[in-house]
Amino acid sequence: MSEHLPRVSVVIPNYNYARFLEQRFQSILDQTYRDFEIIFLDDASTDDSVPLVRDRYARYLRHCVVNTSNTGNPFVQWNRGAHLARGEFIWIAEADDYCAANFLERMLAAISQSPRIGLAHCHTLPVDGNGVSLDDGFYLRYVSTLDKQRWNADFLASGAAEVRSYLGKKNTITNVSGVLFRHQALAAIGYATETMRMCGDWLTYCRLLHDYDVAYVSEPMNFHRQHQAKHTQNSVLDLTYFREFLDVQHYIASAFTLDAAERTAAFKRFLGEWDRLTVSHYGRIPLGSVLKLANMASSYYPGLGERVHVALHLGANLAKSATAKWLPA
Repeated sequence: MSEHLPRVSVVIPNYNYARFLEQRFQSILDQTYRDFEIIFLDDASTDDSVPLVRDRYARYLRHCVVNTSNTGNPFVQWNRGAHLARGEFIWIAEADDYCAANFLERMLAAISQSPRIGLAHCHTLPVDGNGVSLDDGFYLRYVSTLDKQRWNADFLASGAAEVRSYLGKKNTITNVSGVLFRHQALAAIGYATETMRMCGDWLTYCRLLHDYDVAYVSEPMNFHRQHQAKHTQNSVLDLTYFREFLDVQHYIASAFTLDAAERTAAFKRFLGEWDRLTVSHYGRIPLGSVLKLANMASSYYPGLGERVHVALHLGANLAKSATAKWLPA
């Protein structure tokens, strides 16, 4: 008699989130759709995560994999879980997030509309450490710069068109815990890009939707924990974020054959990120790094007109960085 294979593989990547694991597991175990397996991946946590999971949830796990050293890369863990997964669909349910009880039921209905749908995602709400909503209107306000109405209702769309018109302009899929992947589609692109630390999720979505379609569920069913993220701060200040942002833009420009107007719009979006983050709540980008960022931008956007704009933004952002360094807030 052949072994039953679950329809969904739930992958829980964790690093030092013991305080959130009870809510994470309970929101999975409370799902109205029940045909799933759970794969728990711990990236060498130094808190009580592993003893807690082994004590309370071991009987629910298909796999419990504990690293002896920290990978420092969430996408390595994504891929480890995907390779262990037996399900037709994969849900990467990050350990510090939680979801509504009908999450899988609704997401499976969305992605099952067509075998051409490679991923489905839902409206995600940001919550604080206690699970209290921080801003119910955040997501719709965030995507409204692209379209004021599109994300107010469920939709199914061509993946390539979605990237060209929306996802390629900004990452409209704000949290992977709100995504259900078709396993076959994820495998077809060789899984997530492990060479990135910050933008690997964005690039993975774009690569997958090059050949597959996308479904969206407008009901808020995923709750994304907002807390101090030192790695985000470091990635901005050491320019990793900008380098990866440019790499994603380069991929989109080549894989989706952007025209001149689309390329110009992408360039302006990069300049906007540079201006926004030179001095921000993450800190101040030092003067030397502002110069490095200008050189980086010119290598990705080498046209004469583009170089002129880089030079103008270089001057403005050098002044902004210098002012933040020498003048009190």
